Amino acid sequence: MPIVNHPEFGEYEIETIVVDDQSSFTIACSPRRHTLPSNGGIRWYQYDSLSKQKDEAIMLAHAMDLKHNLYQTGFSGGKIVVNSKVGPDEAPHVFDAIAQVLNRYAGTMYTGCDINTNSDHMAYLRKSTPWILDALESAQVNTSISTGYGVWSSLYSVIKSLPEDNITPLVAIHGMGKVGREVARQCLAHGYDVIGFDVRPDTDIPEQVHMLDEDEFWSVETDALCIASLSGILDIPTVDRISTRWVISSSNSPFKSPEAQKRLSTKGINYLPDYVSNAGAVICDSIERTFPEFFQTLTQDQANEYASILIGTRTEELLRRSQLLGCDIYTLLSQ
Repeated sequence: MPIVNHPEFGEYEIETIVVDDQSSFTIACSPRRHTLPSNGGIRWYQYDSLSKQKDEAIMLAHAMDLKHNLYQTGFSGGKIVVNSKVGPDEAPHVFDAIAQVLNRYAGTMYTGCDINTNSDHMAYLRKSTPWILDALESAQVNTSISTGYGVWSSLYSVIKSLPEDNITPLVAIHGMGKVGREVARQCLAHGYDVIGFDVRPDTDIPEQVHMLDEDEFWSVETDALCIASLSGILDIPTVDRISTRWVISSSNSPFKSPEAQKRLSTKGINYLPDYVSNAGAVICDSIERTFPEFFQTLTQDQANEYASILIGTRTEELLRRSQLLGCDIYTLLSQ
C-alpha cells in the first residue's frame, strides 16, 4: 500500500478500489499495522469526489489511532470508507471486493460496523473473510450499545463534575441511532431530562425524549450536548448557536474545521474528544480478539460494565488532571 503523508494527520497507508461506476472504497491503515493490526469499521456514504472519500478515510483512521492508543487495545487505527450511489443492501458485490482486500492483508486489518453498515452486513462479509470483529460469536453483545454505554459513562462523569445547583441536568443528543438511544436511555434512567434531534427519527427512541426540529435543537441551553450523528457536524455557525457547558462527542471528528473547534473553546464551552468517550466497540473488539472463548459467554451487561470501567475512569482522570493543570482536556491529550 502507498503511504500518504497527510498535512494534518501524518502518515497513513491507503488503497482505493473502484468497484464499478456506482461504488468505490478506500482503506486507510496505520503504517504500524504489521506489528499492531489496524482496526476500524466500514462507513458507507456518498461523497462528492474520490479525494473527499480518501480524506475521510485518513481522518477516521487517525481518530481510530488516537482511540486505540488511549485505551491500549492492541490495535492501530484503520478505516474503510465506501463511496456509493446505492445502499449496502443493494451492493453485496462491494462487500465481496472488500473481503478480497482484507484477505490480501492477511490479518493486518480488522473491520466491523460503522455508519450505514450493520451486523447483517458483517455476517455476509464473514462468509468470505475471517477478519471481522463485530461480536458475531456472541449473540448477546451489540457493540453499538456498548459504545453508547461508554459515551454515557463519560457524560455521567462530566455531569458529576458540575457544581450542584439542585436543577435536573438537561442533555441534548444530536443523532438518535443505536448509540444516541442508549445514551438517552441511561440519562433518563438516572433522572436527567433529554432533548433530541434526528434526520430520520424512528419508533425506538424513548418516548420521554423531547424531540425537536434542528433549528430549535441548537438553540436550547443545556448542561451537556452529545454529538452522536456524523463527522463535521459542528461548523462555525452551529458552534455560534450552541449554549451548553460541555460538548461530548460520540461521532469521530465532530468539527467541520479546526477554526470551529477553536470557536467553541473561545466561548468557554468544554469539549471531551470523541476518542475518549466512544471506545466501547473497540474495547469489545479487544476482548473478542484476545479472549475469544470468554467473549462467546459475555453478556451485554458485562460488556457495558467493562467499557464503563475503562471509559468512565479515564474521563474522571482527565477531568482531574486538566483541572490541576489549568488546561482543557483536548490540550492535555495533545501533549
